[in-house]
Amino acid sequence: MSDGGTWEAELDGLSPGRYMVRVDEIAQNGRVTSRVESPFQRVFPEAARAAAAASKVTVQPGNTLWALSVERYGEGLLYTVIFDANKDLIRDPDLIYPGQSFSLPDQGRSDQ
Repeated sequence: MSDGGTWEAELDGLSPGRYMVRVDEIAQNGRVTSRVESPFQRVFPEAARAAAAASKVTVQPGNTLWALSVERYGEGLLYTVIFDANKDLIRDPDLIYPGQSFSLPDQGRSDQ
């Protein structure tokens, strides 16, 4: 752990796929006093490039519809395309959660 409270882990030998990372705070008596969990998806750079062209995305911590739209379509305002395609999964476009899987329409505009 760094002085700023962050840490890193090498993922050597971990196959691509969806995982859950869990961090436990352990008291001196060995009992868990607090826990945080977060899903993540292990991908390799070449697979990530292919995934950018894919028609589905798994939400990662920190993702927003805006950011997904910028990555997919080059423009954040087109987040509504993703929202419209996934209305059955998204109640509020400001509230998406890690682990959700969304369809990404091929075209960046719903009127095309």
